[in-house]
Amino acid sequence: MAADLFKRRKALLLCGATLLIATPAIAQNVDGTPGSEENFELTEIIVTAQKRYERLIDTPQSVTAVTATDLEKLGATQLVDFANTVPGLQVTGQGAGLGGISMRGVTTGVDVGPTVGIYVDDIPYGSSTVYGGSSTFVTDVALFDLDRVEVLRGPQGTLYGASSMGGVLKYVTSQPSLRTFGGSVQAGASATRHGNASYNGNGVVNIPIVTDKVAVRASGFHSRPGGYFDNAMTGDRNVDATRVDGGRADILIEPAEGLTIRLTGFGQDIRRDGNAYADYTLQGQPLNDPLLQSHPLVEGFTSTFRVYSGTISYDFGGATLTSITGYQKTKRYQLADNSALYAPLLQSLGIPAIAVGNETTYLMRKFTEEARLASPTGDRFEWQLGGFYTHEDASVRSGLPAYGTGLVELPINLANATAPSLYREYAFFGDLTWHLTDRFDVTGGIRWAQNDQKYAQNSTGLLVPSAPAAKSDEGVTTYLVSGRYRFNDNVMAYASYATGFRPGGPNIAKINPTTGALVAPPAFSSDTLRSYQGGLKAETSDRRFSLDGSVFYIDWQDIQLATVVDGVSAIQNSGGGAHIKGAELALTARPTAGLTLSGAFAYNDGALDRADAALGARKGERLPNAARFTASINADYVFRQSDLQPTIGATWRYAGKRTASFDANAGLPQYRLPAYNLTDIRAGITLGEVNLQAYVHNLFDKRAQLSAATALSSLGGPAQVTILRPRTIGLTAGWYF
Repeated sequence: MAADLFKRRKALLLCGATLLIATPAIAQNVDGTPGSEENFELTEIIVTAQKRYERLIDTPQSVTAVTATDLEKLGATQLVDFANTVPGLQVTGQGAGLGGISMRGVTTGVDVGPTVGIYVDDIPYGSSTVYGGSSTFVTDVALFDLDRVEVLRGPQGTLYGASSMGGVLKYVTSQPSLRTFGGSVQAGASATRHGNASYNGNGVVNIPIVTDKVAVRASGFHSRPGGYFDNAMTGDRNVDATRVDGGRADILIEPAEGLTIRLTGFGQDIRRDGNAYADYTLQGQPLNDPLLQSHPLVEGFTSTFRVYSGTISYDFGGATLTSITGYQKTKRYQLADNSALYAPLLQSLGIPAIAVGNETTYLMRKFTEEARLASPTGDRFEWQLGGFYTHEDASVRSGLPAYGTGLVELPINLANATAPSLYREYAFFGDLTWHLTDRFDVTGGIRWAQNDQKYAQNSTGLLVPSAPAAKSDEGVTTYLVSGRYRFNDNVMAYASYATGFRPGGPNIAKINPTTGALVAPPAFSSDTLRSYQGGLKAETSDRRFSLDGSVFYIDWQDIQLATVVDGVSAIQNSGGGAHIKGAELALTARPTAGLTLSGAFAYNDGALDRADAALGARKGERLPNAARFTASINADYVFRQSDLQPTIGATWRYAGKRTASFDANAGLPQYRLPAYNLTDIRAGITLGEVNLQAYVHNLFDKRAQLSAATALSSLGGPAQVTILRPRTIGLTAGWYF
C-alpha cells in the first residue's frame, strides 16, 4: 500500500514538473474553443523550495509561488511591484537595485549584511558579507522570462546556508524546450501623474537545435521607468528616471538518457542620475512638496552584474547527482549627497563647504560550486547529501569629496579609502525524510559551514584611518527538524524547528571626529536565529478553493548592528536579542471558470528583548519596517465564452504603521511611516496571438510612504522618504508565437 502510494506520488511530481502555472489552465474543446464550466480544470503548482520537485501543498514550510501570469497581471517589472502582495515580505529602498529586503520582520531597519538569500535557479546572487554591499544594493532581477518567483519564509540555513536566516527569494527562469519552437515579444508604455512616461520591451525565442537533444533560449529586455521626484536646488525634474537593460542566453543539452546539461549567461545593467525619495521632517511633514528633494549634487547610481552558470545532472536510477557551478561579477556605484550632514559640521570648523558627497564603488567577483546527491522523490526514505564552496573577492572604494562655491572641489581629505576583502566558505549539508506511514513523515537536516575572511583598509583622511589586514574564521552549524501529516492528498499539516545565521567578520575601522576614538570594536561575530513554525495547507479536490496558513515564533540573538556616530558608521553586536511572533494566511477561491479571488494576510509582532544603547532602543520596542498587519486582495474575471476573452481585475493592498528606526537612536533618528491602502485596476482582451492589457496603478493617487532613511537627520538634515509612484495609466501588448 505504502509503496504504491509513493510510486503514484513520484509519477505525479514527474508529470507536474512541467506544470508551473498558478492561475487556472482552461481545458480546450476538440475544436479549440474555450472550455465550458464542465471541463474547467486547474493545474498543479510545483516548486523546488527543498531542492527537489514537489507539489506546493506538500512542502512543509511557508512558501508563496508568484507565477509569470501573476507578474504579468500586476504589471510588475521589478521587485517592488509585487513585494507587498506577498505576506511577510518587506522591501525598502530608493529605486531599482538600491535598498534592502527582509522577511518576517528580521531586520533592524539598516542591516549590516543580508538576511535574505537571493537565488536565480540554484545560483546564489550577491555577497554573503557586508563588504559586497548586498544589504544595501539588493539584487533586483528583471521580472521577464520567468516561470515563477518562490518566496521561502523563515530560516533556510540547512539547504541554502549563510545569510538566509529571514528566508530566500528564488527566481526560477523558464527552461529551454527541446521540442517546441516559440517565443514572445512584449511592449508597454505608461504615463505617471507628476512624472514622465515609462516604457518597456522584451523578447524571447526558443529554438530546438536538435529535437529532444539540444535547445537554445535567448531573451533580451529594456525598461525605462519614468521618474517622478524633482530636485528643487538643481532644478532637475524626474531625477529618479531609470534605465534597465539586460538579457539571458540558456542552452539545454540532453545527450543521453538521464543526463542533462544546462549552460546560462545572464547580464543586467541599471542606471540613473537620482534616487526615489522626497525630503521630510522627522515629524512626517514634507519640507516642500511631497515629491520634492533639495540638494546640490547629482546622485548617480549604476549597478552591473554578469552571471555565468553550468548545471549538470545525471540520474543513476537510485539517485541523482547534480553539480551547479556559478561565476559572477558585480559592480555598483553610488554618489549620495550628504551635504545636509557634513557641510554644517565643516562650516563650524571654518571650512567653507557648500556640498559633500559620499561616493562608493563596490566590486565583487564570486565563484560558487554546489554538488549534491539525492534519492528519488517518493521513496520511503528520501535523502540528499551535498557540499558547497564559495570564494568571494570584494573591494569597496569610498570617499567624501567636499565642494565650495560653484561646486569646486575643496583641497580637504575627509576620507578616501580602498578596502579589499576575501570571504571563503566550505559547507556540507544533508537531510533525511522518513515516511513512517502513508500519511506521516519526519525530516531532519544539518549543515556545517566554515568561513575564513580577510579584510584590509588602505585609507587617508580625517575620518577613516588605515588598518592592517585582519583575519577571522568561524564554524557554524544549522539544523532543521520538521514533521508532516497528510490527512489526505489535499490537506496537510506541519510543524518545524529551524536555525539560521549571518556571518561575522573583521570590522570597519572608523574614527569619531569629535573624540578621535574608534567607533566600534575590531571584529563582530555572527548573529543566530531560531524559528518555530506550524502550518496547515488545504485545497478542495478540484482545486477551486485553497488555504495556506502558518504561525511562527522567532528568537534572534547577537544581532549585528550598524551604528552611526556623527555620520560615521561601523558594526557591532547587540547586547541582547529580539523575538518575533506572527501569522500568515493565503486564501484562493475559483467558484466559477471565470472568477478568481485571492487574499494574502500577515500579522507580525517583533520586539527587542531588552534595552540596547547602541540602537537607542528600549525593552519591548518594535523592530523597524514590518507593519503589524498587512493585506492584499485580488479579484479577476475572464469572460470565457467570448472569442476575445475579455478580462477585468483589481488589487487592493494595505500596510499598517511602521517605524524606520528606534526612538532614541541618535545616529539614525526615528521616523514613523503611516499606514496606507492602495487600489489597482486592470482590463484586457485577446486578439488571436496578441494579448492587450490596460491598467491603472494607484487609482486614487495616494502618497503612500514606503520607507525612510534618516542618517542625514542626525545633524539636522531631512529624512529621505520613498513615496509610492503616483497614479499611473498604462497599456501592455504581448505577441506569443
